[in-house]
Amino acid sequence: MSSDNSIRMTTQRAAILTEVQEADKHLTAGELFERVRRKYPTIAYGTVYRTLHLLAEHGIIQEFPFGDQASRFDKRTDRHDHVHCLICGELTDVDVPIAILARQVAADQTGYDIHEHQTVFSGICPKCQQMN
Repeated sequence: MSSDNSIRMTTQRAAILTEVQEADKHLTAGELFERVRRKYPTIAYGTVYRTLHLLAEHGIIQEFPFGDQASRFDKRTDRHDHVHCLICGELTDVDVPIAILARQVAADQTGYDIHEHQTVFSGICPKCQQMN
């Protein structure tokens, strides 16, 4: 990840970033594409997809890939943790103070000089629990 946030901010890129920043949850590229397309009907899915990865690469947003599920994008770039639903794929911010201690334990046990970490808890969200 680059710490250089200087990318050329075109109108389309700004619109995509705005949608990420205004979202009340972590959206997929497809969900963001649908939102951006309401304002820019001619925008291509590839443009949205590439822009999201570019913004994440430059540390302006965070990307959370989940294997064969769609990546989710987060406006928060500070260190924080998440809970991920294994059924619907929802990703929710959670503040877990003890997770900071995990970083030190990992460094002590491996000898790594750890630069960053995130904890992602996986489970089933309340909405999906009610459906089962």
